[in-house]
Amino acid sequence: MFVFVLQTLAEILAGGTSLTSTEQIDFSHPSTRREEGAGPTLNLYIYDIRHSKQAQQAGRQVERNITRHLQSGAVNWEPTWFDISVVLTAWDRTTLGEHHFLSEALTVLLRHQALEEEFLVPELRGYGSLRMVIGIQPSLEIGGIWGALHVPLRSAIYLTISVPFNTPPTATPLVWERIFDQRNKMDGYGIEGHGSNQIITRRVVIGGYVKSATTNLPLLATKVTLQGTTKFMESNKEGLFFFENLERGNYVLNLNCPGYLPKNVNALVDNQGYTFKEIFLTPE
Repeated sequence: MFVFVLQTLAEILAGGTSLTSTEQIDFSHPSTRREEGAGPTLNLYIYDIRHSKQAQQAGRQVERNITRHLQSGAVNWEPTWFDISVVLTAWDRTTLGEHHFLSEALTVLLRHQALEEEFLVPELRGYGSLRMVIGIQPSLEIGGIWGALHVPLRSAIYLTISVPFNTPPTATPLVWERIFDQRNKMDGYGIEGHGSNQIITRRVVIGGYVKSATTNLPLLATKVTLQGTTKFMESNKEGLFFFENLERGNYVLNLNCPGYLPKNVNALVDNQGYTFKEIFLTPE
């Protein structure tokens, strides 16, 4: 999601300033300056990510997003919101040139005040406009930011944007496909002679991905055991595993993969009906 926010900002800035294209906007570390003769450049860099302090009131937009995914056969629950902090700097041959581009960028951003949904890339749509705070003074202490970046203090614009973050979209449909199939079968045959007045118990699952902590690649055939039960399974080629027909409560997953250190992971199944984990194993 964070990459899509930078992409949206780049498109807005390129369209409203004297820059000719998004090719003149990069996302590298602020210390990385382009080669001489490359022309003026704006730099966008994320320096902080944390849970949003202000609750995002998406209202009907969230309901619309969930309904749209349900109709398409995929489940996409209400996201967790994060505040991402971005520092915007300019590179040019002269200091006056850099100040000129920062002034242009600030003017463009102040016209928006928020990232309107119509300007968002498709991956960010469905939750309304994204809240954006624009200022010269960042949420963190200025000297601390540039000291941590190991870059001398520079003129910059600081942005904080509230962004929705969802479970990876390839995971949830895979886990819930079996639930929908089972529900359809039960709808067709009825339960205990009740006909159309049947009662369907919603299934509860724990699911997740298993990946290598060093390569970030999925780990096939990782044995995942649900501690205190007889349930276990092996992750598939995508590193995916899941357990069905569980009561709500706290569980412990025991993971064992050849060549990797074993790991125990806590999993809570609550009223949302499922919990999803992304688990990284460390090589021995």
